[in-house]
Amino acid sequence: MKLINHLLIIFLFSMILFSNSANSCTTFCINTDNELVFGKNYDFDIGYGIVLVNKSGVFKTAYTIDETPAEWTSKYGSVTFNQFGREFPMGGMNEAGLVVELMWLDETVFPSADDRASVGGILQWIQYQLDNCETIQEVIDTDKFLRIPEGSITVHYLITDKFGKTATIEFLKGQLVQHSGDALKYPTLTNDSYEKSLEYAKIFKGLGGSRMLNGTTSSLDRFTTSCTMLNNYSKEKNGNAVDYGFEILKNVSQGRATKWSIIYDIRNMKVYFKTLESSNIKTIEFAGLDFNCSDPVKMTDINSDAEGNIVPLMTDYNMQVNRDLIEESYNGVEFLKDIPGEERDKAALYPETLGCQN
Repeated sequence: MKLINHLLIIFLFSMILFSNSANSCTTFCINTDNELVFGKNYDFDIGYGIVLVNKSGVFKTAYTIDETPAEWTSKYGSVTFNQFGREFPMGGMNEAGLVVELMWLDETVFPSADDRASVGGILQWIQYQLDNCETIQEVIDTDKFLRIPEGSITVHYLITDKFGKTATIEFLKGQLVQHSGDALKYPTLTNDSYEKSLEYAKIFKGLGGSRMLNGTTSSLDRFTTSCTMLNNYSKEKNGNAVDYGFEILKNVSQGRATKWSIIYDIRNMKVYFKTLESSNIKTIEFAGLDFNCSDPVKMTDINSDAEGNIVPLMTDYNMQVNRDLIEESYNGVEFLKDIPGEERDKAALYPETLGCQN
């Protein structure tokens, strides 16, 4: 399926999305005997967004100009946080308990074109993994047959599954590089490569060295702050992991640049989030969600003033909301203001091309 033959929206917004070093993010995982929590600060210039309940059993063809777009049927439903349209999430969790989140990484080099099928950029890669995978090993294995197109914006990913396994996924010199198990000493990631971040952290007290934490909001210092706080956590001393996760996010916040703070409680299949515009903590309980393909997709404004369980407050998705979100977000980013309306329309209409697998 060829939806665009000259301009791929997802690549264009990506070129500006993370180009400012201040627009960066922090992720981490807290894993104890009875708690499994994943945290994410999304730092950027704009905070518009919708939270979507994506369905299982949906047949999809990748939104890409590549000659061999990937095709798949979603195996799992998911909850995602979307800023530039449905099917292009910034991150999320699926009903199998897999969490995928991204951050900027300058060193990224995606592979050159080959005989593998491709997805429509760095965000649709996230949706593909949430649609299809239960474990981090399954995500890693998709590299055998799936690729992010060469020239896509430079990011890396932190991923955790319900079995408590966490991995970093980076694309360096055209190859997938992952750290997991014993190779992942600290399950956290910011905006430098994991190896560079780990080497930096070693000089600080409690992480192998004697130097006191700098406490700045640079990528490497946010990494060391997160490592230190993860090392220091105990439920008896610090309370439950969800609350402590928000405390870590507070300590690595970049002030008004931090637009969303999200906690995924994987063990209990709940999502907690708050935003710069709405400090009320909202929750989504997977037990109350409907992932049946034949039923309407549900959504909510990420900046809603609601509080607590918002599942009963979610409304049916419609294309106009998606189009309005694209309009607002594109207009809020200087580089995207010149993208013509017809291209915005195509991005908004893409979900309308998807259907339930018979």
